[in-house]
Amino acid sequence: MNQVRLAGRFLTFFFLMVISACSKTDHQGFLDDRAGLLDHQARQRIIEYHRALLKDFNIHCKVVVLAQASTDINRDAADLFGDLGEKTGKARGLLFLIDPFGKQVRIEVGYDLEGIFTDIFVSYLEREQMVPFFQQAKVGSGIEATEELFVARVQRSAAGESFDPDVELGGLSHYSGGGGARTKVAIGQGPIDKAAVADSTSYLPQQTPEQSLTVYMRLLRHKIKDPNLALYTPKTRKFLSGWVVTDAQQDNELRGLEGAVIDKVTIDGNRAVIRFPADHRTLPPYFLENNGNGWAFDFAAMSALIQMNHKNMWHFVSRDHDYIFGFANWRFDANGYPRQVSGTSIRQVSGTSINK
Repeated sequence: MNQVRLAGRFLTFFFLMVISACSKTDHQGFLDDRAGLLDHQARQRIIEYHRALLKDFNIHCKVVVLAQASTDINRDAADLFGDLGEKTGKARGLLFLIDPFGKQVRIEVGYDLEGIFTDIFVSYLEREQMVPFFQQAKVGSGIEATEELFVARVQRSAAGESFDPDVELGGLSHYSGGGGARTKVAIGQGPIDKAAVADSTSYLPQQTPEQSLTVYMRLLRHKIKDPNLALYTPKTRKFLSGWVVTDAQQDNELRGLEGAVIDKVTIDGNRAVIRFPADHRTLPPYFLENNGNGWAFDFAAMSALIQMNHKNMWHFVSRDHDYIFGFANWRFDANGYPRQVSGTSIRQVSGTSINK
């Protein structure tokens, strides 16, 4: 997915959650954790993320955690939505209501956002992004991960990309529900499907990093979540065994890779870096390692070294690592963000086998 400017776009982003008793309220309008569900670190991350979105994009995000179950989640969502959008001067609110006792969630969308966040899209994120995280009791991470996909949708809309369910949602076949729908969820009461793939030989390391990337794209397309594939390094297999991977995330990653342009592939011994143009900052680099059987993905290292900001742009948390050789002719600012460079070769990501 290419970086886009959001000039002229206004959005209010409001998340609401319903949980149990004890108040942790942020009076700036970013978080109201009355149940004390989130720990201090999670609260601070959410508040800072929401503050940055409001400052940079005129996006207002809020999380509210109520102290008791909702007896009528539809009515409560409408009441709590209120004049949401006041800070931006527009009816651009997004209300996310979660009732763990009633095991249900509801997202309410302001009328100025209905063209961007359609009923199908909102219902899809409820089921395919929020529910898997909450089932693993990763509530804070689930909030952040879902917000990232909402921002990505706004970016695509600002770039003039229309919404196509078959493309955006990976061919989702069940379109029922929507912004006013209830979705069942039980916090901490459900396993993530990481079943072993029937034919693991379809996802083996390849002889070039580009070929391995093509195999990985096919894996994303088929929603494979098996953490024990040979396409991953041993450290990555261990890392992925405890990591939440959702259909929504896989759809979003595949959408960014399809048709993307490789800036350069650099190999140093048994390590390789696939990087994309520095000005396309929503496409992070991929790290791979060759153990003699082909190029396998080192997502464990990527997770430790690369972070995404509120604009879905990547940066290094450290530049003292084994894959820095892949960026010898790049410049980074003090916060680890890459700067545009010239004189690099351009290659298209192969797409001939990913549709098979």
